[in-house]
Amino acid sequence: MNRFFWVGILILIGQFGIAQKTFALTTPEEEPPKEYTLNLKEGKTLRFLPRGDLYPPYIAGPHRPGFAAIVGGITDNDINSVGDFRITLKAGGLFGVFQIHPHNRPELGIQFSFEAGIDAQFDLNNSQDNLGWDGNFGWHLTMARPEGWAYKIALLHTSSHLGDEHIEDTGRRRIGYTRRELALGISKQLTPELRTYGELGWGYNPGNHDVQKPIRLQTGIQWEPQKMILWDFFNWYTAIDLSTMEERDWRLDSAVQAGFSHSDQERRYRIGIEVYKGRPTMGEFFQANETHIALGVWVTL
Repeated sequence: MNRFFWVGILILIGQFGIAQKTFALTTPEEEPPKEYTLNLKEGKTLRFLPRGDLYPPYIAGPHRPGFAAIVGGITDNDINSVGDFRITLKAGGLFGVFQIHPHNRPELGIQFSFEAGIDAQFDLNNSQDNLGWDGNFGWHLTMARPEGWAYKIALLHTSSHLGDEHIEDTGRRRIGYTRRELALGISKQLTPELRTYGELGWGYNPGNHDVQKPIRLQTGIQWEPQKMILWDFFNWYTAIDLSTMEERDWRLDSAVQAGFSHSDQERRYRIGIEVYKGRPTMGEFFQANETHIALGVWVTL
């Protein structure tokens, strides 16, 4: 196995905290995380640096922020001079700044957060060459209402780059893919186990006016049973994400993910199988298509 695989494993080990404690199913002696709150008038609470978000993440969304190591084979590949066995490493997340919610109801209210992260892909067939990477940044304002409704408005920025080795091997030049976007999302908890969502993105001030276009659409559904399995530590999950972009002539990008998940007071961990068909996770290759089957580990802060 190559060095990039082990870098990804070390990142995830750090997130699990394996170096600090042994695997345990229950840890009642642990102190709950510290919270910084201020009681406001009219029965409201102002919470600083809240954990998580009021708008649930898209589990199968291939471009959502988080930590991940994904290893898989490409069955269809439109990128020239690139191998069919790759690893994707992701680092980052959504970080809460403040939240205002009704007293004793932190699952409701409004929250302001910022997003930061990086997605990189490496070619395991060609000396672990870095094919490219995307840097992501954004601001999120989210709201959760009774009866399972949640809303999101976000200003997002993606800057895409090619790997030096890929440029040296192929002579390919950057197209200057940069996407600044206003995103509007709506989500509904249909049952305690089933959630669906839809999102509209409007790209403005693109990095390459010749090939980039504004509209992006996304939808999906995710199922997370409440019943715990495997020593009452994990539960199953299944998720489907569908998206399409005007700049890709409305071709459908689809992702299906299934596996096990576990959550604690600070993070959610997932290990599963992903099947994906659509644009690569690097914006510089947005005009290409690929299909992959992969094993992944994902950590959401």
